[in-house]
Amino acid sequence: MTEQNTPASFTASSPELALDLIVTCADGLEIPLQTELTSFGIVSAIKSTGRLTVTGNLQDLYTICLWSRVASRVLMLIKRKNINTEYDVAEQLYGLAKSVNWTEQFKLEQTFAIRLSVDKRVAVSQQFAMLRIKDAIADTFNEAYDSRPNVDSRNPDFAIFATVNDKQAELYLDLSGTSLHRRGYRVAMTEAPLKENLAAALLYSAGWHQKNNDSTPFYNALIDPMCGSGTFIIEALLMHCDYAVGIDKAANQFGFYEWQHHDERLWQQMIDEAQDRFREALAIAIEQPDTLPLILGFDADSGAIIATEKNLIAAGLQDLLPLLDIETRALDKLSNRLRPMVKDGRLSHPLVITNPPYGERLGDEDFIRPLYQALGLILQDSFADSGIHPMLGILAAHVEQVDILPIREPQTLRCHNGAITVYFRYGKLLSGQSGNLVSRFEKREIEVEDGQDFINRLQKNLTRLRKQANKEQVSNLRVYDADLPDFKVAVDLYGDYAHVQEYAPPKTIPPETAKKRFNLALMGIREVLNVNREQVFIKTRARQSGNEQYTKQAQTDKRGKFYIAREDGAYFYVNFTDYLDTGLFIDHRNMRMRIKANSSGKSVLNLFAYTCTASVHAALAGAKKVTSVDLSQNYLDWGKQNFVLNGLDINQRKYEFVAADIFEWIKNNTEQFDVIFIDPPTFSNSKKFQGTFDVQRDHAALINRAMNRLTADGVLYFSNNFTRFELDEQLTERYNITDITHQTIGFDFNPKKPIHQSFEIRHL
Repeated sequence: MTEQNTPASFTASSPELALDLIVTCADGLEIPLQTELTSFGIVSAIKSTGRLTVTGNLQDLYTICLWSRVASRVLMLIKRKNINTEYDVAEQLYGLAKSVNWTEQFKLEQTFAIRLSVDKRVAVSQQFAMLRIKDAIADTFNEAYDSRPNVDSRNPDFAIFATVNDKQAELYLDLSGTSLHRRGYRVAMTEAPLKENLAAALLYSAGWHQKNNDSTPFYNALIDPMCGSGTFIIEALLMHCDYAVGIDKAANQFGFYEWQHHDERLWQQMIDEAQDRFREALAIAIEQPDTLPLILGFDADSGAIIATEKNLIAAGLQDLLPLLDIETRALDKLSNRLRPMVKDGRLSHPLVITNPPYGERLGDEDFIRPLYQALGLILQDSFADSGIHPMLGILAAHVEQVDILPIREPQTLRCHNGAITVYFRYGKLLSGQSGNLVSRFEKREIEVEDGQDFINRLQKNLTRLRKQANKEQVSNLRVYDADLPDFKVAVDLYGDYAHVQEYAPPKTIPPETAKKRFNLALMGIREVLNVNREQVFIKTRARQSGNEQYTKQAQTDKRGKFYIAREDGAYFYVNFTDYLDTGLFIDHRNMRMRIKANSSGKSVLNLFAYTCTASVHAALAGAKKVTSVDLSQNYLDWGKQNFVLNGLDINQRKYEFVAADIFEWIKNNTEQFDVIFIDPPTFSNSKKFQGTFDVQRDHAALINRAMNRLTADGVLYFSNNFTRFELDEQLTERYNITDITHQTIGFDFNPKKPIHQSFEIRHL
């Protein structure tokens, strides 16, 4: 790899000046700025936070002002002096300023202003110290011309910077004028926009400026999945097309224009060449599009895409628009766009860089972590089995947010986007985990005294289930359910984790015997699955009353950790510790697939939505609207996190989450739905619920009300887990009802003893 081309060399017509320069930048961008200066052939050293030193000449000064995308200002050292803070600091500053012949720097008719930065350890009045420096400059001109230049604090011809710490004072002339970070292309903005110089710095950090040995771009593509107003895209294109960002200010905004040592001929030469280089590079990109890296910019907000296109035009890149892939696309649809391009080789070496809507843009911190996890999972899915590990660079408001990103040997840059402290995490994307406990299972010889029957049965079950699980790509399933009378446990697998539920033993079994058998079962599970203790979670399942299965376990004194389970391309948070149920009902897997298959372009209602898993599948399938209703706001919030985890934008109006009593909500709602799913509890006596709910007693009233909300050609799916449930005969007279229980019972459950009953209900 080689660095970006250095701006061309010139021979100054005026005598060479040795300049001691300070190049400033936003805090945290020192290394990217040094990288940039090195690419210009300029040697620098980091002096302190936000400051680099450069010893150079006029050409170096002009190069930085014209080409730097990261720098804020260029200050020229005029003089420095050691000070003693035990004496009058203001008078020492006067003496320092008085020792400078200011008439050699600017003219009497020009204006000036003083800026002073004082270390907090120095006791001095800042206003008085600035006044004394101003007096020294005025006295210098008075002695030479019997007159003094005017002060203009708002728009001076020359800004003079003074810095004071406990050991030294320095005077600088600001030769850059207005801040270098400002660009002229930002005509449209979204919320919490990314600063242009920060975007450029992060592109340098990720290596966008680098070239291969044949001078082709190091990266063959740039992907911004949440592009906002397009700052990353525009800065990347300007960098690729050799655009000198200082041209925007070349007419009148630089501080060196009125400086007595300014070389106008050299400066104009550099401007002319910069313009020629941009025109040439832009023409090559237009005429030879294969030389331009693929640029893919997506955002769920169509307004952001419009803003990006407006800013591209304002940046002078309008002729490249037909060559760019800039479109409204939510994160959940990202893989659909990237996978074909990965397969055909167009994304062989991409940079994925983005500024997700943390904080101000997203609004609720509870959904930031799922968003970052979603981005990592979706990218892993997009590049799965390709052998490609794209460079990934992500901004976050808190370092914990980027800690969850799947990045190999991550590097972190702490910086600022305006007044907000942000963290940039970058590195190569890790491949997603391959396989799961079921697919990796291999039968082997295991001997456990008194537990051999259990081990043999568990291995037999896994051997039988593995082939079907691999065929259907199922990783969450039940592999044992009290098959043997002495081992009354249920074993569910969720990807790489085992969830073990101990059924309360009969009173006839001594507690010590039950405990011994359970421990033997746990030992057998760990041996058969070849897992460690941290991958096995244990619960005791007794007969429940009311909503106990949905309430926190008594022994839990803090919120447990969420793990991620995958099901048919969707991701869900599961909790193995806080609740009796995990958040994903394994036995309803086939029902969720049925709902998914019937949701495209439909309006879907999910009653007793729980953690909204069926709603997620409906949304991913392209439902035009998904409404999830549940009495518990906590579960709906969990459901929202599941939506975000799949890249679904919960701020879209088509996704609705309603915390309400289901009976009351259905009675008062007049909207019609194409697909309705009802999976009520067997019994409920929640404090929020008006009275009690009994599925056998109340299901007819519930279904009748729901059918009032179903379109004429719609379908209602009703399911419940009450083992002795019988459908009200009056319903069969009013509606077209099909018992679909055996179609919704998975291969991992006993069809002879269905764990649930389910029905498909339509209007006659």
